[in-house]
Amino acid sequence: MTTRRAGPADAESIHALLVAASELLARQGFLNWTPPYPIDRLRRDIEEREVYLVVDGVRLVATYTLGREPVHHSTPEPWPEPELAALYLNRLAVHPERQGEGLGSWCLARIAERCRSSGASAVRCDVLAANRPLCAFYERHGYIERGRRSRQGHEFSCYELLMTSD
Repeated sequence: MTTRRAGPADAESIHALLVAASELLARQGFLNWTPPYPIDRLRRDIEEREVYLVVDGVRLVATYTLGREPVHHSTPEPWPEPELAALYLNRLAVHPERQGEGLGSWCLARIAERCRSSGASAVRCDVLAANRPLCAFYERHGYIERGRRSRQGHEFSCYELLMTSD
């Protein structure tokens, strides 16, 4: 498994993976990724944020996006230390055919490595609160729920993973 930063030529394949993931979520009753993430916004993210591809051989199997600023702000912010340098995680998606193989955990380990190497002290994300299996996934990896927020008719749990010095 390898990971690399996405370039403009990767937008179509990443978008196809996000569409497949959104379709699976919809079949499971989770509609927060419906409709799928617009490709024009994905192209902008590739330019302005850090979009990563996870490749197994030559096949794209997962993707995630990191940024220094949250995509969605809340008032009040749910973070105990809002001024803490953090990376904000969005759209972690594993191809539906590859889910259950540990790729999500592998991605979270790469995300924590990137956080440490960038000098950030935390990784922050929000997760659809109704998706209890996904919330439990983050909690198993040490993420702590810091609060909730509503957006577009959905309630999200706000998670934070603090980097510890080893």
